[in-house]
Amino acid sequence: MLPPSVLRTALKYGLAAALAGTLAMNRKDVEFAWYPLVAVVMCMDETDTRVLAASRTRVLGTVTGGLVGGLVHMVLDGWVGLTVSLLLVVPLLRRLGWQSSRALGMLVCSMLFLVERYTQMDWAYVGGRILDTLIGIGAVLVVSFLFWPVNRLAEIRNLDAQLRLAIGPRLDGIRQALKQPRPAVVGPSVPLQGSRLILRLGQLVSDELRSVPAGRAHRQHWRQRHLLWERIHHHSLQLERLAGLLPPGAFASVNTPWLEDLPAMLRSGATGAVPALPQRQSLVRLATGLQLQPLLLLAFEDELQRLVRSLHSLALAGRRDGTA
Repeated sequence: MLPPSVLRTALKYGLAAALAGTLAMNRKDVEFAWYPLVAVVMCMDETDTRVLAASRTRVLGTVTGGLVGGLVHMVLDGWVGLTVSLLLVVPLLRRLGWQSSRALGMLVCSMLFLVERYTQMDWAYVGGRILDTLIGIGAVLVVSFLFWPVNRLAEIRNLDAQLRLAIGPRLDGIRQALKQPRPAVVGPSVPLQGSRLILRLGQLVSDELRSVPAGRAHRQHWRQRHLLWERIHHHSLQLERLAGLLPPGAFASVNTPWLEDLPAMLRSGATGAVPALPQRQSLVRLATGLQLQPLLLLAFEDELQRLVRSLHSLALAGRRDGTA
């Protein structure tokens, strides 16, 4: 069974290719259906921001390369004309700030000069090749924005909820391992799952901020929350590793309200004061009683400080939209 995201992507590609091919085959001025289909493959993406960026790159590169190639072809042809065209199109794109279109502009110039049939090129042919690209890009835009618009904020909130479900059991497992002499069996953490969710969250947040710089994602501090999730994921893994080096129930006889509140901070996102953390002197005494190296508990305390403060900051950052 394919995941819904994979199925949606396949349908988008298929429908856009079918639409572009149909338009190309029904127009006499489009000689090669291959060009619109290449535009579909190059410009289609899961998010509208990257679709727009790829479409812009392809349009600017095609138009610039076609116009420069057409002008140069009025005077020169063959490899000499190609060389002169490339010498013009590269600095022109750089001057206009369209460096991302440089490769495509060079490709269009090469197509116009290096194939024998194209030596008879005229402006009608240049316009036809530009039209080929515009048909493919138009099909991509129609499919992306009319049929499957991406609600990035909804996906961002969904990933936020998934991260809470993924990291919450890890924090609860740490609490059980330290408070219960015979802790319940807890499944091992899956660091890769959290890393994938955080990577996807970062991509969606970047796309949303590029698309709407001062929109809701900015006001709801999603950039900061993404960075905080990275810190929470890292420090919770480090804390879990250090807890595994301690004997089971090491803190059973110690009053540790901060340890009891640790899973709740992630689930409920309490925005009160940061809970009082253990003093280093008490940890040193505990290490002596357990016949452990004090540095082990001090390292545990350092990771705990970082984790708790990151959880608290995440709760404050998410307080506005009720996702904390």
